[in-house]
Amino acid sequence: MSTQKRFLSLLISIILTIPLFANTALGAFSDVPETHENYTAITYLEDKGVIEGYEDGTYRPENPVNRAEAVKIIVAPLYEIFEEPAENPFPDVTVDLWYAKYVKKAKDLEVVSGDGQTGNFVGERTVNLVEFLKILLRSYNVNLSAYENPTEVVYYDVQDLTEWFIPYLYYAGATNLINADSLNNIYPGKELTRGEVAQITYRLMINMEGGEVQLYLSMTEAEIIKILQALGNNDTAKAESAAANALNYANYALEISPEEPVVQAAQKITVAFDHLVKGKIAGVNGQYSEAESHASEAWGLAEEAKNIDSSVNSLSDNVKEIANDMADDARANM
Repeated sequence: MSTQKRFLSLLISIILTIPLFANTALGAFSDVPETHENYTAITYLEDKGVIEGYEDGTYRPENPVNRAEAVKIIVAPLYEIFEEPAENPFPDVTVDLWYAKYVKKAKDLEVVSGDGQTGNFVGERTVNLVEFLKILLRSYNVNLSAYENPTEVVYYDVQDLTEWFIPYLYYAGATNLINADSLNNIYPGKELTRGEVAQITYRLMINMEGGEVQLYLSMTEAEIIKILQALGNNDTAKAESAAANALNYANYALEISPEEPVVQAAQKITVAFDHLVKGKIAGVNGQYSEAESHASEAWGLAEEAKNIDSSVNSLSDNVKEIANDMADDARANM
């Protein structure tokens, strides 16, 4: 197996299914195995009481989420008391509906509003990305003032900066609640699944609970994912850029909390990724001795990270395995 394919097969399953540098609680749904891309988010939120499964023990992460369900998922954990509404919150939300009290709370908080033409809430319609971000960020009282009047287009498929959802979308992108694809599309109208809703909510909670350090670690994670996507598309230039960004974010986290083991380990792992990318580029250019050297550096840094904090053990072992394969490929070609 080539180094690139090895890189992807070993790491995508890890990076897209678990947070790199955060401790999470464990939980279980019968249809959400550890290999599921939203496993950590779902189990973390279940442990916090933010989400619930079905009576048969499943979570059904691929199921779509409608607007009523989205409101309950977001609002229910934030308040202890929900009064049954005395009158219909919206023309199509009658007081006897199971979600009426959650929608009323959201309406009172100005988190949701009715359709501009009918005034209806349309709770059965699948929630899309920007609708969910608005409900989520307003519910958590996130300050969006820095994102209200952007002058630069960030996403290829969002060219109109006057769209109502720009502050929510730009904040979510800047703090890595969401990530663009390899073509820099963000798909604002994308309908969300239960797994995707859990992932976005989880990232917001981790950022808010962990503060600035966790935010930088989350941003580091997002850049490492971009590295994988770029290498999967044979785009070494984007991989190199993402590696540089990841290292910057990891270094920022280290500046803030230089004595915290998980931050130290995260920075070591990030430098290891930078060497893997440089090793890949060297190999593509036929510089096999240099590729072997970068592989050796990556292996050593991964071992150091593992010795600093055990939470990165699995990731460290896989980086070391990739480094070994890279070195073997380089020696075979020399």
